[in-house]
Amino acid sequence: MKVSYLCMTGYDGPAPGIEIWPASPEFCKPAVATGSYARYLEMAETAEALGFDWVSVSEHHYAPYQMTPNPMIMASAIIQRTSKVRVALLGPLVPLNNPVRLAEEVAMLDALSGGRLEVLFLRGTPNEHKTYDTQADQTKQMTQEGIDLILKAWTSEKPFAWEGEQYQFNTISIWPHITQLPHPPVFGSGNSADSVVFAAKRRIGIAFSFAAPETVKGWIELYRAECAKEGWEPTPAHVIYRGIAYCAPTDEQATSDMFAYFGQQAEESSKLQSATLGGPPVLDLVAKPYFVGSPQTLIEKFAVLRDIGVGVCDLPFVVGSPDQQRASLDLFGKKVLPVVQSWDMARFPEPVEAEAAE
Repeated sequence: MKVSYLCMTGYDGPAPGIEIWPASPEFCKPAVATGSYARYLEMAETAEALGFDWVSVSEHHYAPYQMTPNPMIMASAIIQRTSKVRVALLGPLVPLNNPVRLAEEVAMLDALSGGRLEVLFLRGTPNEHKTYDTQADQTKQMTQEGIDLILKAWTSEKPFAWEGEQYQFNTISIWPHITQLPHPPVFGSGNSADSVVFAAKRRIGIAFSFAAPETVKGWIELYRAECAKEGWEPTPAHVIYRGIAYCAPTDEQATSDMFAYFGQQAEESSKLQSATLGGPPVLDLVAKPYFVGSPQTLIEKFAVLRDIGVGVCDLPFVVGSPDQQRASLDLFGKKVLPVVQSWDMARFPEPVEAEAAE
């Protein structure tokens, strides 16, 4: 199994909570933001030194929990600070970007990294679509057509025109040519039946975030069945799962630290938001932590995902103070990472394969 460190690049200071969007820029202190970027780049370096397979970045807007409105910029910084780890764009939001520009920028990053990129193209959440007033009812079509356009842009040897329902371009001719041939590993969303079918038809991977393992198991089985219809067989390396991680010496400490952290975050957010919104926020932890516990407990949780066919886990270590996050990352890297990486994930587990074949 491969393991990815999600370089969240959150704001290391008091700020509105995740349930408030957009977050008012009045709460952002430039010195704190600058320091936050520097700390997360150091964490990315640490993840590489510990042996993580990937370091990932995502696109988010108007929010302090992930200050990466352009993940390409953060990925470029990570590329310059690392040499071996693969850098995963998980992922650019296609409806918010020009797909030709995305194809160009990823090609540029692939060259700068020496061919170390992984790419997950996403539609984005409804609040993200409001960032640039994108038509919400068109975002699904924009995402799927945009992915098709990008894949053709990377694989075409000649300039071409594109006349689609969502995009029209007279001339597309990507420079530099993509470094990884025919293109970097590409993933799409796996959170709906339609998106699973779309990924299977294009022979790309799928990704899930914060879902229960039993739910993910069903989506993976559907994905494998649809891939079989298209005449190809994916591997666990085609399946990504994202879950919040916090590793401590004991389960009790991990749970205690987690609740203390989220309680403090809620209290700080409440004070800030009450001053501007006239009332306390309703705490809604959208991303429920999954990988929380002692090293042995985390290994057991990884085993559950291994047994349903997940081959890559993307982990944001965001619980606790900066020192706690670093300690959690170090403990995980020493006690959990070697065990998980030792598992052979060349093929899906036999019980899952047998069910899918019936």
